[in-house]
Amino acid sequence: MFKEKKRSLFLLLLVLACAAAAGAAVQISGPADGGQTEDAKSYRAAYNLVLQEKWPEAGAALAAFLGRFPKSEWADDARFWSCHVLEEQGKREEAFRGYQEFLKAYPESEWADDARTNLVALGRLLARTGKPEYEAVIKTLGAADDEDVAMAALYALKDMGDENAVQTLFGLYDPKGKPKLRERLVAVLGDTDNPKAMQKLMEIAKADPLPEIRERALEAIGSKKTPEGLRFLKEVVQNDPSAEIKQMALSALADSEDPQIVPYLKQIALTAKDEEMIGAALRGLGQFDNAEALAALQQILKESKSTELRTEALRALAEREHPLAISALRDLALNDPDAEIRRTAVMLIGERKDPQTFEALKGILAASTDVEVRKAVLFAVHESGGAGAREMLMGIALGKENDELAKEAVFALAEEETPGRLAMLLDLYRRAKSPEARKAAVSAIAEHDEEKPAPIQTLAQILKEEKDSEVKREVISALGESKNDDAIPALLDAARNDADVRVRTAAVSALGELKTPKAREALLQILKKKDEIGGL
Repeated sequence: MFKEKKRSLFLLLLVLACAAAAGAAVQISGPADGGQTEDAKSYRAAYNLVLQEKWPEAGAALAAFLGRFPKSEWADDARFWSCHVLEEQGKREEAFRGYQEFLKAYPESEWADDARTNLVALGRLLARTGKPEYEAVIKTLGAADDEDVAMAALYALKDMGDENAVQTLFGLYDPKGKPKLRERLVAVLGDTDNPKAMQKLMEIAKADPLPEIRERALEAIGSKKTPEGLRFLKEVVQNDPSAEIKQMALSALADSEDPQIVPYLKQIALTAKDEEMIGAALRGLGQFDNAEALAALQQILKESKSTELRTEALRALAEREHPLAISALRDLALNDPDAEIRRTAVMLIGERKDPQTFEALKGILAASTDVEVRKAVLFAVHESGGAGAREMLMGIALGKENDELAKEAVFALAEEETPGRLAMLLDLYRRAKSPEARKAAVSAIAEHDEEKPAPIQTLAQILKEEKDSEVKREVISALGESKNDDAIPALLDAARNDADVRVRTAAVSALGELKTPKAREALLQILKKKDEIGGL
């Protein structure tokens, strides 16, 4: 049966208000008309009385329904609305007990969250009217082992917003209490607008015995983004004896996203003696996209003597969306005295994948005299995936200007994961002018794992066509490493018939590497006709 339930009293009241304004009859949150069972019809009739705010009649109808159909799928709905009817009739203590019983009977009901919220609200109201025993019930709820119950109670107290409710929250904090409850309280206080909540968070951040609770409090303080909170976090950075807590306070400062924090983070990065603190400051600077943060990172890159910390600053710089970031990275790739920084800058440019990336990499390739940087550019070009990247790599791979670059271009192209990868590598092998590029293509073909027999057949074809003995030996090595008997005919043919003794010797060694019965049989054939392979 289709069953539509309302989960919020607010929605109900909103619908009722709209219906009253329009003079319309409203029927919601009940079973559909067609094909109703007896319990559905009975519940619908009682629920319509709730919608019409006929409280005595609705209470009687709901009680009658529960008496006739205690196991109906609508029983939890009826029990919940019975409590609501008692509330509307001013029977608050009865409603309070009703909600308690409802939660015991139906902890998984769709109405459970509403029942918890109403229970806490009623308890606060009853406590304020001279019945303090209900305050104790609320505190018990707040400290409950059931996380859902506790969170509902805590947030209901927060949402009440009055001074008594906030004081009740504060009273629930016990530094010797359960860690889970303390964590929940910190989360609720972080979401509370009352100014005194900040003071309580500061107290917890200073004194809670568990570092993880203190860290949560620091995060909550940073999220509020108040001058008072930022001053407190700076004090923690300067004075707390725990290095871990200092770093967390520094991260909370950065999370505030207050631009006035940038000079402070720069100062920490340039003057702190603890490398973990410096790293936290650099990561914090990496969260800002303004020109001040960019300039701070560049200054740190210029003045720091540690390659590790400079690399951290470089990564923070690369994460900035600021338009000057890529030109700063390009300058480092070309001019920094540290080779690792130059290569890292190139790699980080390739990861940016924005319209300037490809042009920046082309400029570095043209201007750099560092071979390692130029090789890094080729892989960064592939990583960037920009328009023209493949054509650029193909041009270098097929050219004869620089063997090392041609080889690296082939390896960069080999990282493509496309259905035509094997055909592309074979084309590179056949058209490349550099022997190093052709050997690289052979290596890449050998490592191709799509349709496993295909590379062996391709390599066998290359071995038959190839004239360069060095490239042949590369192919033979790849066939031997395949550990596949499909390689034996090509290796046996090369061992018997190739004109170059180095190629024949390599083919015999490759057969030995296969270590299979068929490979041993091929070696015996060679031994029987050793005069055919130059006396081997």
